[in-house]
Amino acid sequence: MAFTVVTPAERIRQLSAHDEETAAILQHAGQALKALSPDAGDDGSDVDARKSQFEESAKAVFTSIQSLTAQLRRQAYALEEAGIIAAEAPTLSSGAQQRQQPPNTVPGRGGPAAAPQTEAERITNSGLGNLDVGWLNSRGNKVGAEKEAELMAEAKELAQKTLQEKRDAT
Repeated sequence: MAFTVVTPAERIRQLSAHDEETAAILQHAGQALKALSPDAGDDGSDVDARKSQFEESAKAVFTSIQSLTAQLRRQAYALEEAGIIAAEAPTLSSGAQQRQQPPNTVPGRGGPAAAPQTEAERITNSGLGNLDVGWLNSRGNKVGAEKEAELMAEAKELAQKTLQEKRDAT
């Protein structure tokens, strides 16, 4: 297997192509949504044309997404093979249990095989595990209550001001 050297300029061109393809995906998605949206002057007579336009645009979206995903996956595999990134993301572990990597090795590659980590050693979601911060935030109503009180005070002030203006006008 022959390796080809990819220059930084080539990587930048590839990323630029990904940006262009992402823009094309968004354009196709917009065309699909436009086909579903009724126009102001549309009498509904060309439903079949709009249906076929939607199908073409949706097919283009899915094809482009699949192509972009394959390209990104190939790039990730190339980076893994080059030893630039690890095949698996390294996980954090507590200080006492942290294993030392030999110098000049990529985490997850090279060196002797390490003992498998137990579930207690694996830290996910920055130490929060499966805890959903959004769920916690939805349980705390302090911000909502403060905002409601603030809005009620503004409404009361506005009502008093309007009432005073009406009294002054009469």
